[in-house]
Amino acid sequence: MALTLTYPEGGMLVTGGTGSVGGGIVRQLAKAGVPVVFTYRGNTEKAETLAREVRDAGGQAWAQTMDMEDEGSIKAAVDRVVAECGSIHGLAVGAGQMVSFNNLMDFTVEQAAQFLNVDALGYFRLFRAVTPLLRERGEGSITTCSTHALRRVLAYDGISPFSKGSVEAMVRQVAAEEGKYNIRCNAVGIGWIQPGEADFDSFPPKPDEEPTDEMGRMMVLMRQLVDQARIRRNGTPEDSGNLFAFLASNEASYLTGQIIDIDGGLAL
Repeated sequence: MALTLTYPEGGMLVTGGTGSVGGGIVRQLAKAGVPVVFTYRGNTEKAETLAREVRDAGGQAWAQTMDMEDEGSIKAAVDRVVAECGSIHGLAVGAGQMVSFNNLMDFTVEQAAQFLNVDALGYFRLFRAVTPLLRERGEGSITTCSTHALRRVLAYDGISPFSKGSVEAMVRQVAAEEGKYNIRCNAVGIGWIQPGEADFDSFPPKPDEEPTDEMGRMMVLMRQLVDQARIRRNGTPEDSGNLFAFLASNEASYLTGQIIDIDGGLAL
């Protein structure tokens, strides 16, 4: 007899559906039978293609534009879930602010503040928009992406864990405070997730001198990932989607306040 994931009645909101992680979440939740409203920022064509792909495969998905700096935009996305699915039982945050690669102290205060406003505070706005509806129904789940770089320092990747540290603190706090409403809150520390299979042998060696541009800094970071990978492949959108789908399911009903890295052992 096969194990099947089950879910409460209603649908879920997934952010960043046009990205690698978010797209994996949308596809795997849809395969598990969960109606999904997923958000995107600007790539309408890609969003509509994903929604059509899910529907053609027998799932239910709707695309919705959303801005994580705009509480009205977030409310509209949550309302869309209720309108299309009857109710909302979960939030999966699969995207945040785009990351720039640099030494942390080489960001200006203004750049750091902008990143935190979209990323950490964007997650806070999402949590606040969904939590009252989950309290009202007496159950629900919030699963958010974080970064495995909070467990192991990565070259030129300081701004993301600077923000995601506060996100993980929020996850633990929400899990503790909202458990009495049967609301679970967990985070997934994202490692190297991309479609297809990366060719580890194709990455150049680490340069002798510090790179002077963002592309060079990103290649140093990628070289570090290649050198530290215990499972010798990158993670796929399906890998991350499977974990998010499980954490949102009834089968994970006793899991809350957890930070689970999906990184192929990079943090070891």
